[in-house]
Amino acid sequence: MRKLQIAQCFENIQTTYDQSRITWKQECAEFSLNENDPTSGQLTVWQVGVAPEQIFTEIDGLECKINQFLLAMQIRDNARMRKKDEAAIKYYAKDGREFGDLKSFPQIVDMILKHEQGESYAHISLCLPKFTMEASCTSAPVPLPSILPQALLKFERQIGIFTSAENFSGPYLVEHQLRNYFLIMEELCDEKTGMGISKPDFYNDLKKVRDFISHGVCNYPKTMSFILEGFPELKVINDENDKKYIDLIEPKVPTSILSGHTAILCIFG
Repeated sequence: MRKLQIAQCFENIQTTYDQSRITWKQECAEFSLNENDPTSGQLTVWQVGVAPEQIFTEIDGLECKINQFLLAMQIRDNARMRKKDEAAIKYYAKDGREFGDLKSFPQIVDMILKHEQGESYAHISLCLPKFTMEASCTSAPVPLPSILPQALLKFERQIGIFTSAENFSGPYLVEHQLRNYFLIMEELCDEKTGMGISKPDFYNDLKKVRDFISHGVCNYPKTMSFILEGFPELKVINDENDKKYIDLIEPKVPTSILSGHTAILCIFG
């Protein structure tokens, strides 16, 4: 039976799962974790009944499915998850004969047609070097998704901003993360260029916090009153014109203020 298949490896999987393999039959996909290293795994997707002439068109569709899977997994507590090595693309002819390295040989379609017609042909396989990276996961095991995770590609930019925030490090980690989370919310909820998503109830409050941590000195009245109500220990100073400012020498935004993180997950999920 004719079949087109792509296997893509992934690394830096942060979530610990209580099972090592799951098959989504209706979606023609299977995901498996490395038994010796649960931070790496492989997604295999396939399409049956693909004629040789349709191979490269169908490859695009399967690669799109893989990209949607990765985006969906990144917003499911796997922000650092990424592709590892080149994808292995295989095609099985009517008699089950396997053809690999499809993208390396544009003439592969003619080879497959000649094979199915019983004609002679030459087939060369190419092996590429592989590289590995190590990661660790410490969370409690959870089940693998019962349905193949898929995120819309139109959210690729926003999910990229989200994963970047999850990878931040340093003394101002929380502040950098909050700015990224709110940037996502701004783009999705923009009335002119957004995606029609309604602003959550805490949108304006989160914007005030974002404005506050984005500047060393804050002099916006509404922002000042909101921040001082929540953080009365912050210092208020007057300038030569007797205008009040909040002096932000060291960012003091607690992790608890990052309710925007949960909101972003709700928007995508």
